[in-house]
Amino acid sequence: MDWLADFPPGVLLLVVFLVVAVESLGVPLPGETVLIGATLLAASSGLNPVFVAAAAAGGAILGDSIGYWIGKRYGRRLLSVLNRRFPKHVGPKRLGAAVHLMRRWGPWAVFVGRFIAVLRIFSGPLAGMFRMTYPHFLVANAAGGIAWASLVVTVVTVLGSAATEFLHRFSWAALALAGAAAVVIAVVVVFRIRRRAAQPAADRAPVSMTEAELDELLSPSGSVPATTDADVRMDAPPTPADSAPVRTDLRAAIAVVLTPLRWALRTTPATTAFVAVFVALGVVTGGLWRPIDQAAWYPAFAYGVPSLEAGRWWTVLTGMFITADPLAYLIAIVAAAVFGGWVEVRFGTLRVSAIFVAGHLLGVLGALGAALALARLDWPWAQSLVTTLDVGPSCGILACVATATAFMRSPYRLRWRLLLLSWVSIALLYVGKIDDLEHFITTVVFVIVARLLLGEHRSTPRPTMRDWRLFAVSGLLVIGAVQLLVTLVPLDGPLGSTTLTQGSILDVGVDTIAILVIANWLRRGHRWAWWAAMVLTVGNLLVTLALIALAWLAQVPVVASTIWISASVLWVGQAVVLVLSRHAFRVAANQTRRRLPGAIGPGARRARAKAAQLLREHGGGPLAASALRPENRVFVTADGGHAVAYQQHAGVALALGEPIGDPGGAVAAVSAFATAAEQEGLTPAVFATRDARIVPEGWRVSPLGRDLVFDLSGADASEPAGPDDATGAIGADPTTSILLAARELPWELRSQIRALSSVWVSDRHVPELGLTVGSSIDAPDGDDREPTAVRVSVVTDAAGTVLAAVSWLPIPGAGGTVHGWALDAVRRALPDDDVGTAAGASAGAPSGEHTSRAVERALTDACRRFASEGAAMVSFAASGLAQDGTEPDGVAVRTMAGIAHRVDPLVGFAEIADVAERLSATAVPLFLACREDADQPRVAYAAAAGFLTGIRLRDLPGLSGSLLAR
Repeated sequence: MDWLADFPPGVLLLVVFLVVAVESLGVPLPGETVLIGATLLAASSGLNPVFVAAAAAGGAILGDSIGYWIGKRYGRRLLSVLNRRFPKHVGPKRLGAAVHLMRRWGPWAVFVGRFIAVLRIFSGPLAGMFRMTYPHFLVANAAGGIAWASLVVTVVTVLGSAATEFLHRFSWAALALAGAAAVVIAVVVVFRIRRRAAQPAADRAPVSMTEAELDELLSPSGSVPATTDADVRMDAPPTPADSAPVRTDLRAAIAVVLTPLRWALRTTPATTAFVAVFVALGVVTGGLWRPIDQAAWYPAFAYGVPSLEAGRWWTVLTGMFITADPLAYLIAIVAAAVFGGWVEVRFGTLRVSAIFVAGHLLGVLGALGAALALARLDWPWAQSLVTTLDVGPSCGILACVATATAFMRSPYRLRWRLLLLSWVSIALLYVGKIDDLEHFITTVVFVIVARLLLGEHRSTPRPTMRDWRLFAVSGLLVIGAVQLLVTLVPLDGPLGSTTLTQGSILDVGVDTIAILVIANWLRRGHRWAWWAAMVLTVGNLLVTLALIALAWLAQVPVVASTIWISASVLWVGQAVVLVLSRHAFRVAANQTRRRLPGAIGPGARRARAKAAQLLREHGGGPLAASALRPENRVFVTADGGHAVAYQQHAGVALALGEPIGDPGGAVAAVSAFATAAEQEGLTPAVFATRDARIVPEGWRVSPLGRDLVFDLSGADASEPAGPDDATGAIGADPTTSILLAARELPWELRSQIRALSSVWVSDRHVPELGLTVGSSIDAPDGDDREPTAVRVSVVTDAAGTVLAAVSWLPIPGAGGTVHGWALDAVRRALPDDDVGTAAGASAGAPSGEHTSRAVERALTDACRRFASEGAAMVSFAASGLAQDGTEPDGVAVRTMAGIAHRVDPLVGFAEIADVAERLSATAVPLFLACREDADQPRVAYAAAAGFLTGIRLRDLPGLSGSLLAR
């Protein structure tokens, strides 16, 4: 907790108050650790410990009170989500135990909970959930907070110096005791896990509770789940008959704990040896429990310009085996073991040793050379660098981290690299110590050259639309957080002090409020949020330029603090990200002057509501399931009897499928849509319609492709709906097939599906699909896609790895029923021949046959499930991309064929068609209609812009000519 030493006494008390308060809200922050560190600093700085205890008690009371009201207002909803997502951890038994505890002990549970780490976080929200009266809660909360803060401060104040002296005198004994305690704890944890696994499967199965059951459990008169016999057996002490299994499990637990040690010595000898030497030197020097930068021998081991000038060249090597403070020791031990071991397993001992040593030497020598060069500029920051000594292996560890990112799969590879580069850049900009310069040089170089160390070619990752949105909103949040941090703790970086002035305080406040307002909308991809972020970014840059120009022209010092100049560097990076990611923000489409009535504003909400009403009344075709996606606009006829879903790109109003409403008025609805579009100067067109007769007379109608419709009315739900048995043996590995609502997908499956999408889009350069398909599986929580009705069929192998995932959209029927289901998107695992070998391959990667059979099983099992639920039909190709084998007619249809050709490795149109044909599905032709041949190039670009995110006009010839190239 050395970072607390940088705070003045008043700010230190505020930090203690805020951290304890936020922890009490339910956020897992180290409140007690901060309190202990602040107490130790108070004892050494002359600050009265009573004030520290008062700040902690005040934060505990305030945080628990806010947590109480949050739990009372939103607790049931939160518990419902947690129980649905994590039934194993937040199931009826654990909830029942918590309810029983709160009902039996009431305020005493709140009081005692303040002294227990986990209950300290959740006691306030739990009390609110279980409707404890606030006066009783306040008394127990205040008493517990005051008693806890007073006890911690008193114990630390009395025993702090004694504990430090004990560590100094008995360092080896303390280290041995800590190691033994770690081993014992690990053995106990493994033993309990094995005993838990020995329970009957029925007792271990996670259970999800319905809303009614949860309300009954949390109601004042609700019943608590009874304790089962299995619970009694697990809680009771072992009987003599059970003693042998207990001893067996205990020996097995000890073997499990010691096995990783043997494995580490065998597979990661270099990492294990370095960590052992590093820890041993930490014990010998005392650096594990006290700073050593003031020791007399420190300059003989530390590297820096003074050491080189004094001829101590060996310090470049000796300095990487020690660190200056205990916190750095802990971080270095964990990072070296995790990342160094990871790289050593992948690359081998010799290569990881070379990477570690090269990264250390590059960072240290590069920083020293840069410091000497910059010192000639009479720069105060550079002058301070040439007088500083440093120690630590952080450069070598960062080299291993940067190398490890090279063989990560998308999207983690790109995200880790940006995280590393952002961290070292911000640290250099605002702190600017010699180690920050070392870290920056090492990270930048090894991120660039890491691919060369793999020994094989890996494609450069390409950000997906989700990645671009994440980068944009993360950049804003990072800028806001950094500005708030330097508000509390002024720093001296390369550009000067970030001490705030009245003007800069106002600027930071405005930026923070603006970021909080637009961040969530930016995450969802709204166009107006992108414009707001761009205005905020450009405004901050213009303010900084105006201040610099004023200071230069008037020959006066800059009025504001250098916080603006430092932040402007971050705003420049944010501007670059926003410009590059502009194609990812289309949810609120371009608000141009040429738009149909009801395209934006309140009219758009009324139009979407009317379309939803018409869908409930009349139903719709397979494309109607995607009509209300946020990317789409809705045109409603003057009489309100029909609605047309469309997208607007490049001056084209592209209608999707047939109008929603009475089929008898479809021709008039399309004519009204075309007339309204032409009045606004837009080019009307109709995409993927099943009836070519609904378009106005004289329009150019081209066969687009085909839809494959499987009639479920005659299917036998008791028999497999596909060519293979339901067991679907895929190779030699058993697989599991499930069909769930998209929002009910477990987190581990959802994260794997999102990762599959990123792998195909980033590494295989498969375009991201939109318009009518492609965005329902990996839509983030809270998105406006209304995915509650979307179903996802997932096939996993024995290890729980997703082999294939297929999403289905409901086809609305009359009266609000579900008439059938339309295939939306397919996500398949990357075959083993595409994953790569050596550094890039993952053990047990599926083969191409495995993934094909997994997709086949996902389709057939879903059809059988839909048939059993009473659905009438399944559409396998409503998107309009599936081709029928005929020669494309016109540039627009050739463009769609080119898109289908590019995404076929992921979707597998041929496999889907093969399954549909074996199911005796019927081929239904789809058409693309526009006014005349002269409209086709513009319509082709509009359709491509809807399907492919970030498409540019110069890419159109490549898509249109892809069939000829094939």
